[in-house]
Amino acid sequence: MSQKVCVGQIVNVHGIKGMVKVRPYLSQPMDIGRLGVLTDTDGRRTFEIKAVSRKGDFVLASVKGVQDRTQAEMLKGISLYVDRQQLPRQESGAFYYCDLIGMRVLENGQLYGTVEAVQNFGAGDILDVKTKQGRIFSFDFSKATFPRVDVAAREMDIIVPAGMTEVAHES
Repeated sequence: MSQKVCVGQIVNVHGIKGMVKVRPYLSQPMDIGRLGVLTDTDGRRTFEIKAVSRKGDFVLASVKGVQDRTQAEMLKGISLYVDRQQLPRQESGAFYYCDLIGMRVLENGQLYGTVEAVQNFGAGDILDVKTKQGRIFSFDFSKATFPRVDVAAREMDIIVPAGMTEVAHES
């Protein structure tokens, strides 16, 4: 069974001819149109995306079979997935965010928790970490907070930011 990777989300429409605004989750945003057939979350619907231009952090795109704004409106909120095999191989030390899910998070060499989700609401990447006690905390995914990420070992180190230490260490 192949692993699906979320590569973007249709967030809005653009114009009256069926164009959509896509938030890509790729290092090269325009690649969203070069991945071939994409699917929705459960793989029932397929989409062929043609990236037309960049607009800030978004890509304006057409979707095969979508001819007008009304049809495009029906696609808002759909996350776009691709089979992992369709993605380019990563260079040594690089990873896809989906590789982080389930990864062990260590603080001073001791298990702090596991990565539950990777989020981005427009202001940067956030890791949701479930602690050993079962609480979930959200942390900025930065080198300062997560100085080491070892994909092969399936673990990363965390330095809990000052100001969060008391809350993030409650039992």
